[in-house]
Formats: sequence, structure tokens, C-alpha cells
Amino acid sequence: MVAAHRGTMASVRRLFGWMAGLVGLAALARYLARRERAKPLPAPAAPERDPAAELRRKLSESRPDPVAGEEPLPGPASPPVPQESLEARRARVHAKAEAAIAEMQDEP
Repeated sequence: MVAAHRGTMASVRRLFGWMAGLVGLAALARYLARRERAKPLPAPAAPERDPAAELRRKLSESRPDPVAGEEPLPGPASPPVPQESLEARRARVHAKAEAAIAEMQDEP
């Protein structure tokens, strides 16, 4: 009975050793990752160009300067939006919804 007990103790010690090793490796990996993140970034050698500012500059150069008294070129034509009152719009939408409901109820 003592021999069986010694075998169990050895396997528990072996398991404990493996677990301690894995925990140690995990701790080392976390330490190295934190150390890598804590390093300051190197300063850029030259100031970085702002691509948005460069595009804005090119766009402003390509546009003609407005001359006093001259009307701007017309843009794409859009149909005029009828100005109806809020109550008129609500009544129109309500009537359209009632017609849709009636059409759905008529279908078999």
C-alpha cells in the first residue's frame, strides 16, 4: 500500500511542477509584453504632412476666384420642393396609409 501512495505522490509533484512552470511562463510573457508596450515611440525625423490640408489647398487653387458682381455657375438642377403646411402633409400621409390598409384588407 505504501508503494501505491508513493506513485501518487510522484505524479502529484510532477503535475504541480508542470503547473508552476506554466504559470511562470505566462507571467514572463505578460512582463515582456508590458515592457514592450512601455517603450516610448521614436520621434519622427520630419514633420508629417497632413494629406487633408494638402487636398484642401489643391482644391482652393483649382477653383476660380469669384469676381464681384459675377454670379456663380449653376449646380445640378434639383426640382423645387413644394412647401406645404404640416397639417396638409399629415392629412396626405394619413390618407395614403388608410388607402394602403384598405387595399391589404381587400386581398384574400
